[in-house]
Parts: sequence; C-alpha cells; structure tokens
Amino acid sequence: MTAQSTVKERFAALPDQITRPEIAEAVGRSTQGVQNWIDGYEDFPPVVDKRGNAGVRKRDDVLAWLLSHEHLLKDDRPGPRDRTGHVREARLGALVTVAELANALGVGRRTVAYYASSAPAGSTDPFPAATEHGRRSVRSWPAVRSWLLRRGDPLPHGEASWEDFQRWLLAVYDVDKNDETLGHDEHGLSMAQRDVLERVRVAKTAGRRVPAEWTAQVLGLSGPKEVARLLAAPVAPPPLQERLGMAALARAVGVSEKSLHGYARRYPAGCADPFPAKDADGLRDVAEVRAWLGRTGPVAQLS
Repeated sequence: MTAQSTVKERFAALPDQITRPEIAEAVGRSTQGVQNWIDGYEDFPPVVDKRGNAGVRKRDDVLAWLLSHEHLLKDDRPGPRDRTGHVREARLGALVTVAELANALGVGRRTVAYYASSAPAGSTDPFPAATEHGRRSVRSWPAVRSWLLRRGDPLPHGEASWEDFQRWLLAVYDVDKNDETLGHDEHGLSMAQRDVLERVRVAKTAGRRVPAEWTAQVLGLSGPKEVARLLAAPVAPPPLQERLGMAALARAVGVSEKSLHGYARRYPAGCADPFPAKDADGLRDVAEVRAWLGRTGPVAQLS
C-alpha cells in the first residue's frame, strides 16, 4: 500500500474538521512535525473553527494539501508505524490499565490518551470508555483490541455489496477464529467473535443494516434477541463492588481499624474462614467484609 493510499484511508475515518494531533496521527508524525509544516508552508490549510481549545482545519483541504506535497509523506525512519503486530501478539487480561496497554503496544501513555481523545464518546467508532476500579482506571481489552485493529481497517464508505461488507465484518474473525490462546471476553465470546460484535456495533451506529440472524450464527447465539442483548450491553466494564482501604473500610462497616487489622492477622489465608483478602491495590470488598463479620466477627459474637 502506498503512502498516499494509507493516508487517504486514515483521513476517511476522521471527522470533517480535524485537529493538529489528528493530522499527526493520520500521517505518522509528531504534532511538532505537523506544526513545522504549518509554520513552513504559507499555503497549509488554515484554522476554520475550534473544538474545545483546539483549532480545527477542514479535513478534505488538509488531505488535498498533503497529496500535493507527497514528498512529505515518505517515511524512512526505522521501526513499524502500524501497531497491528503488537495488538495481535498481545495476550492481556479482560481488563487493562493505560500502563498495561501502552506497554503491550510499545507506545507511551500519551499515545493511549490520544486514542481516547481522537475518538470520543458520541462518535461513530469511539475508543472504549474507562471505568474506575478501586484506584485503577481500566478498559475492556477485547473491546480495545477490536478498536485498534479497526484503525487501519475502518468501516467502508458508500454503498457496498453484502459480500464485500461481510468481508469487512469477518476480516479479523477469519484470521483469529482458530487461535485458542486469545481467550474470551466477559460474554464468553472468543476474541474473533467479539471483533465481529464490535464491527456490527459500529456498522449499526453508522446506519448500516446487518441481519441479526447472520450475527447470531457467527457468534453462536440462540437468535436475534440474544444479539440485541449483547449490542445493548455497555462496552465499558462494569464497576467493581465498592472496595476500600482499611481506614475507610473501618468507617464503612462500623468496626475500628485496629480490630480489622487484628482479624486480618488472626484469620489468614488458609484457615477455615479467612478474613477477606486485599487486592493488588491494597483494597478489600466492603460486602465481603460485612458478610465475614456477620459470620465470625463481633456481629456474630453478639447474636
């Protein structure tokens, strides 16, 4: 694929008016690199409006300008610009933090933040939203994986035959359907099936029709009602039950912090009914602690 065709595909997935970071991402340059073009070429398309605090330019004008300056699109720098290989190689859990995602993709956290800002909620294909889990902000890895694989393979524009459209819907499925190492999502779908679900979601948001019977067959579901249920399910992972550190936990359950630390020491993992364990962030589930106190702690002793 030529540099021009790659840029055309990437620009087709952008909104009608685009920011400097969006231009940079589409052409594989830094925002400063794009700023150098703006400063160095008097005919670079001007700012026509604002999106928040960021100036925006007409997408089609910027694309036309880039195509007329083809030499700027040549990139002889070493290393892949496309992250598809990293995405396909990644074997992550159901939920990922920004740090885990950046590490798996070989990028900085600012790049992950850019993905989120370049495709906000409300757009046709938004970057999967985050949910606060204790002290961590996490996203659904199956949804993020599918989004990243669609970056270089956006929804086809214009009219397309069902055969051509079906090829797009199954583009990742046909590659991954026999890879058992990829795991499953929160619905029990394989990663290959989850990609189909996400592509169907994007297509329907854009007003394209995908037969529910066809989707049910690919996903191994009972029928259209099950397809509708999955499409209605939020992409963001559900928040964890309330989890707190010892001081806040003591206030929540009405027991002193000193007593809770004592229970944790006297009822360690391995005993008949251990005190609820803390997670990687040092937090404990409030409901689990309340239930334990009802069985073993002062609540049980008073009953």
